[in-house]
Amino acid sequence: MEPWLETVASFLPSGGLYYFCLGLFTFLESLALVGIFIPGSVVIVLAGFLAAHGKGDIWMLMTVAALGTILGDCLSYLLGARFGPRLFQTHILLRRRQILDHARRFFDAHGGKSVFFGRFIGFLRPFIPLIAGSARMPFASFMVYTVSSAILWGIAYPGLGFFFGASWQQVQIWTGRLSLLILVFAILLVLNYLFWRYVFPLLQRLVLRLWVRSQGTLEQLAASRQSLWFAARLPHLHKFVLDRFSLRKSTGFSLSIGFLASLIFALGFFWINRLLVRQTPLVRGDQLFYELMPELHHPFSNLFFAAVSQLGDVSIMLMVAALALLWLILNNRDFSALILVFGSAAGQVLVLLIKVIFDHGRPLPYFLHVDTVFSSFPSSHAFSAVAFYGLIVYFLLGSVRLWEIRFYLVFWASFFALLVAFSRIYLGAHWLSDVLGGLTLGACWLSVLITICEMRFRFGEFPLRRGWRPISLSRRGKLLILAPAAAATLVGIALLITTNLRMLN
Repeated sequence: MEPWLETVASFLPSGGLYYFCLGLFTFLESLALVGIFIPGSVVIVLAGFLAAHGKGDIWMLMTVAALGTILGDCLSYLLGARFGPRLFQTHILLRRRQILDHARRFFDAHGGKSVFFGRFIGFLRPFIPLIAGSARMPFASFMVYTVSSAILWGIAYPGLGFFFGASWQQVQIWTGRLSLLILVFAILLVLNYLFWRYVFPLLQRLVLRLWVRSQGTLEQLAASRQSLWFAARLPHLHKFVLDRFSLRKSTGFSLSIGFLASLIFALGFFWINRLLVRQTPLVRGDQLFYELMPELHHPFSNLFFAAVSQLGDVSIMLMVAALALLWLILNNRDFSALILVFGSAAGQVLVLLIKVIFDHGRPLPYFLHVDTVFSSFPSSHAFSAVAFYGLIVYFLLGSVRLWEIRFYLVFWASFFALLVAFSRIYLGAHWLSDVLGGLTLGACWLSVLITICEMRFRFGEFPLRRGWRPISLSRRGKLLILAPAAAATLVGIALLITTNLRMLN
């Protein structure tokens, strides 16, 4: 076992307690009301990986994983049979009514088979046994589907981690420190997940709570003597201030929140630039990362990050933008299409102007094919990964109703932005500070564009009253147009990336 794996394993329990904890994770993940918050599948895959390196026995791991899921499903079934209607009225399930309704439709459509297949659909897994119990599904039939799916799940998920770990052991002979690189991204993936799953909702509730409190405070201030004096002498300014907290106006609370978010990211960007100018530890961090990257280089990761980096190139973004524009126009989202075109173009001009103004020198790239025409700060690839692709994800969120799908869209999009940003450091195209500056500037610009969209959407999508006529096509007709366009876009991107990767070899 590698030293870093031994360190990780030293923090874990051993013997029967280790297997009990793993079984408890799978039990809780399968349990209604609790499984929503427990990442049991991730834990079991990681346990399979550790088993390949000697931490525990893989067969015992598969056994406790299957038993934990069976017990969790059985308890969920019994809870549904005994307290079904009352459980569905709890605060936790009421907040997830969309997922619960989706699980009900899935169960109604597939019956007992939904118990089997629901095991492998993450956001449905904790709900199907509960619904099966409330629907009084015969317990014998329920157990047949539950046991068969639990055995398959108990083999597949730990086996996946074990297979990866065993392959890792063979590859470690010639991979050098590739394991460290994978560990770093596994940690980033988990942290990214925890942020969007738990921290971001907390921030949303905090903002909402502050707004509710501000309404009461604002009403008191509006009725105060000083406010009446202010309104009598400067009525327009007084009305302007009050309107910034209104939910009824397009330039109200949404504008205030958007302006505040943009201001925070803008201040973060200029703070990073100030640290660069003053030669703070951030500059030493740039040099440290630059010296560390060659230790992580490997033929496979070189090709991977070279391909990822190209997704931030203008040529590929033009292909993606053309497909996104087609989708927006077919769905009569013309204002969104205008924002995508002019907002993305203005963003690229903004980055270019800032590069010219600051004129920060680039590091010497590790690979000859890396383009280093313009100045280094900020990274345009990191900027585009957040601003351009983030804007497309924002438009997609408007077409998705299921909360769980929205969550994973944001989650994977943010992780993709981190990959693109890191690829620029890995290839030696940018310093760490360049990437941080690009990410914060991209978040600032994305906040501006989303704020504009939210202000405009209150009046509809069309930019003018006498604008384009809505395109009237059926869902099938749109699909017949979009499917070949998406295929052509993917082929074009693949050919362009493949051609550029040949230069790396």
